[in-house]
Amino acid sequence: MKVKQIINSEFSSNTYIISDPASDWVWLIDIGEFDEVLNCLNKEVLVRGVFITHPHFDHIYGINQLIDNFPDCKVYISEEGRKALFSDKLNLSYYHNESIIFRGSNVQILCETDKIGLFERCFLETLETPGHNQGCLTFKIEEYLFTGDSYIPNVEVVTKLKGGNKEASKKSLQKISDNICENTIICPGHGEMRNNKRR
Repeated sequence: MKVKQIINSEFSSNTYIISDPASDWVWLIDIGEFDEVLNCLNKEVLVRGVFITHPHFDHIYGINQLIDNFPDCKVYISEEGRKALFSDKLNLSYYHNESIIFRGSNVQILCETDKIGLFERCFLETLETPGHNQGCLTFKIEEYLFTGDSYIPNVEVVTKLKGGNKEASKKSLQKISDNICENTIICPGHGEMRNNKRR
């Protein structure tokens, strides 16, 4: 399995492409610059699904382009996150340059410990990590931990936005910490990927 990081233009949020050399499909973690995703893919490769860490606009603003180009692509998100896909005020895009209202319908809700098969013998596991936003999820894939904005190394979690909760964030940070081991590679919603050995 390979992980490719894309740094988006909106608040330098991250999109991650999850691939396997033996497969003709990929998966995404969050979706910002869709054109940048396309530039990283061979023409024959399909995007099978996108996993949304949380529904703030800087992590979803390429979602309609994604679905327009890959109509069978499934969107994996929390229940609270699903609501925000269809509300520009909940996803905060109303307060920025462009209103984002999801035009698709192929959505699957993820909850704590849900697992999704990505490739042969490769699974994604879900952790519910609210605090930055009520619908935040963290994803474990092998040694990789995709934490969105629930945990960014050396950055205090922002809990003052709508749906944020400081106490919930503390519990989520403990849960994330409990899932970090010596070989964990932390993939946050902003900033560099970080090998835990270099903490």
